[in-house]
Amino acid sequence: MTDVESAPETVVRNFVEAWHGPDLDRVCALLGKDIIYHNIPMDRLEGKAAVETYLRTAGPFEESVWDLLHIAVNGAHVLTERIDRMVVGGKTIALPLMGIFRVSGGLIREWRDYFDLAMYRAQMA
Repeated sequence: MTDVESAPETVVRNFVEAWHGPDLDRVCALLGKDIIYHNIPMDRLEGKAAVETYLRTAGPFEESVWDLLHIAVNGAHVLTERIDRMVVGGKTIALPLMGIFRVSGGLIREWRDYFDLAMYRAQMA
C-alpha cells in the first residue's frame, strides 16, 4: 500500500465509496482488527468481528449510497458531513450525519457517527 493509499483522507474516501451498493467485503477490509465503532446514540462496539457482524446484520441494506458533503482532516482524524441514503426492508432512508474516523496504518481504528435516531426511526415507520 502506498503512502497515498494509506493516507487518512484516502482511506475514508474509499470507505465512503465502498458503501455504494454496499460492498460490505470492501467496507470491512478497511477496518482495523481493534476498531472501536460508536454509532451514537447507540451502544459502542469494539473489535472487527463485532463491528462486521453488526454491519452485516443491521439491514440488510438493499441499497446504499453515502453522499459526502464535506470532509476535513487533522492528522490521523477525518471528519465527514454526509447524507447516508439506504433502502432497508423496502424503506428509503436519508440520514444526515456527522462522522469522525481515526486512521492508522491504512485502516480505520475508530469510527463515530452522530445522527438523530428519532429521524431514522420515523423513516423506518
